[in-house]
Amino acid sequence: MVETIVVLMIGLLISIPIIIVTDKQDRDWQCVKTEFQEKYLLMQQQANLGYFSEFDILSRQQTIFIGDEEITLPTNWRADNYTKIRWKKTYVTAGTIRFFNVKTKKYVSLIFQLGGGTYRFTT
Repeated sequence: MVETIVVLMIGLLISIPIIIVTDKQDRDWQCVKTEFQEKYLLMQQQANLGYFSEFDILSRQQTIFIGDEEITLPTNWRADNYTKIRWKKTYVTAGTIRFFNVKTKKYVSLIFQLGGGTYRFTT
């Protein structure tokens, strides 16, 4: 019995994903895009499995929210507008979320097309 518990505990420890904490200074837009894609697909899968029927995508200050998931923006980047994009099983509302770099004065946009949930980042 004890051996079984030890084996189960070792298996549990091995199966827990190792989370590497990254410094916000090291984040760039490629990290944000990759993380966005992963979390967006996860939320779509959960919705399609029936955990919920819709979720919102929006940005506030230095964070992008995909449902209850959060993605931190790179250093010096802020949300420039408040736009809520609603994802439903049947359609996705169109919208553009803009981000602004307070030092370089550059913009990046996250654009969602009406319909199937196609999106793209533009610089």
